[in-house]
Amino acid sequence: MLKLGTSINAAFKMALETWASWVKERIDLRRTHVFFRTYEPSHWSGLNQKVCEVTQQPTAEANGNDRREFGDILAGVVANMSVPVTVLNVTLMGAFRSDAHIGLWSHPNTILDCSHWCLPGVPDAWNELVFSHLLTNGEFLIYILI
Repeated sequence: MLKLGTSINAAFKMALETWASWVKERIDLRRTHVFFRTYEPSHWSGLNQKVCEVTQQPTAEANGNDRREFGDILAGVVANMSVPVTVLNVTLMGAFRSDAHIGLWSHPNTILDCSHWCLPGVPDAWNELVFSHLLTNGEFLIYILI
């Protein structure tokens, strides 16, 4: 049970363990392959973390808070699962693309948006990762035939 004052890392781990339990109990592995997409890095900055540092072009260096400890927590939970899970780690990829956030282009443009991504762009790359995995593991034909 989540209690007031629980650390963010502990709450994240608890949420992932709840998800892992649900996957184990509810997913039919004869018909389903489980993917977990990691989170995008935060491009928020400023004293109150209210400034979205959107760029107009992709950056040459990864920017943003990638919360590495979350990746470590995820790796630990997935390693302890009896169900096979493919982790699509897109955090670093997104760190180069603050230009792909809606950011200043939202309406009204006074409200910055660092949570959503413009299309086409970063979400398309996530889909390409899924398709690549399915094709290289011979699973794509099974999905087409079912």
